[in-house]
Amino acid sequence: MSATSPWAQVRLIDRTVYVFVGAGDLLLCGVLLLMAIGVVGAEPTTGAEETAAWRNAGELYVGWLSGGAVLLAVLGMKRSLLAHVVAMLMSPVIVFLLLVVPILP
Repeated sequence: MSATSPWAQVRLIDRTVYVFVGAGDLLLCGVLLLMAIGVVGAEPTTGAEETAAWRNAGELYVGWLSGGAVLLAVLGMKRSLLAHVVAMLMSPVIVFLLLVVPILP
């Protein structure tokens, strides 16, 4: 049996988990964007369906952001919490810049 407590083991695991948390969040944000514009799932044909697709993607985004932040904070995984919040908040900014900057003169 290990001499370290379960909480100490969780904090040791945090050193490797934060990379996977950040990568997973970036992939999720990409899928949510594709879901919002109709590439993944049913393609919206009316304005109401388009609004519903954006709303569903937004609800999933906020739920994943808040749920992951609470879970990682409760577990005491500080690196993973930081990686999660940064990846979730910066990915929409990065996608926006990638789409808008090439258009500017």
